[in-house]
Amino acid sequence: MAKAKTQRGSGGTGQSHIRARVAFLYRASTYLQSASVSNPSAKCNTNRTIQASNHGPPTQKQAQGSETVTNDKTPTTDATGESKQPQPTHPKYVPVSKLSRHLASQLRGVSLKSQQRLSRDIKRSICKRCDSLLIPNSTCMETVENASRGGPEKKPWADVRVVRCNSCGYVKRYPQTAKRSLKLAERRRSKEVGDAGQTVTSQPTTAQVPAVHVAR
Repeated sequence: MAKAKTQRGSGGTGQSHIRARVAFLYRASTYLQSASVSNPSAKCNTNRTIQASNHGPPTQKQAQGSETVTNDKTPTTDATGESKQPQPTHPKYVPVSKLSRHLASQLRGVSLKSQQRLSRDIKRSICKRCDSLLIPNSTCMETVENASRGGPEKKPWADVRVVRCNSCGYVKRYPQTAKRSLKLAERRRSKEVGDAGQTVTSQPTTAQVPAVHVAR
């Protein structure tokens, strides 16, 4: 007797361990980056306390020097008479965690070697140039642009979401209302439905067939 053939499955279960590894790397990278985003203020406070404990209380000369520095920062006036006050400087971006970037690069390498496509959300949340995890208003800046002639009022469908990485400056643009093409399976299905509708034709009856006279 011939051996019974084993029933083949869908074929996607063989790469379950690869999908699990990709998901773990993405979660670890996200966790490390979120931890580095929430800790900069605490690190600054600890550094200030360490410096204060090392130097001790300020002396009289240091106090006088600090007073002169503060007096020099008084608002000045220009030729127009407007006061120029020093504005507080804010950091341009949050530093990216090196370990988070390393895990993101490993994630991309695993997907390329295994020839497994990443989901759209994961692909768009990682910078293509420096492998940094893109978090809005912390590691990247998101804006909506409309470079059409009519502007957003006349052509709202031309809006483009612009994502700029703060660590390397890489810019990526995503159209917001662009019509996406159908998938191959959907196109084949619609084509089969159209062909099936065209093949069904009405047969002519005997009353509609014209009479043919044969000359003798």
